[in-house]
Amino acid sequence: MKRYLAIIPNILSMLRLGLAFFFPFCPEHLWIWLILGSGASDFLDGWCARRWKTATWQGGLLDAVADKTFMLVALTTFAMTGKFSIWWIPAVIARDLTVGIAAGYAALIRSWGSFRNMGARWPGKLATAGQFLLLITVVLLPGMIPAVLFITVLCSTVAAGDYGLLFYQALRQQHTDKKESAR
Repeated sequence: MKRYLAIIPNILSMLRLGLAFFFPFCPEHLWIWLILGSGASDFLDGWCARRWKTATWQGGLLDAVADKTFMLVALTTFAMTGKFSIWWIPAVIARDLTVGIAAGYAALIRSWGSFRNMGARWPGKLATAGQFLLLITVVLLPGMIPAVLFITVLCSTVAAGDYGLLFYQALRQQHTDKKESAR
């Protein structure tokens, strides 16, 4: 039974990828439901994996890819329809850009372990919540976009700094471990 439970969080993440694909082609009046569905699947996949003790590193990676894909597609769709400035997107996804750059660098120097051990942290969860709040605001309360955008960018920037520092510390620790094992 546990084997079947293990795939449910991944199915929820795949659902979020499907919602991301559908988002640009969906009528605007349905956007809120796609956003809420994506947010619910994001919450539920992590909750199920932890509750049923089926969390894996690969499942976490799938979850992160689904999150980033949905967010980027939704923000780009908003920008293409004139509801959101395309120039705001890098600031909103600063945390995601930092994590992506860290992953690319870790792969480049063949130090995947320094990246792989970077689990979810509260600043990252706060940044994700801010991003979903921003999506909801763009659809339902466009007059509030500047205030929510400021909060979202602040959360994303704090999370970017947190993950950047964590990655730097992991690289230093790995370097120290290599030096000690060479002795």
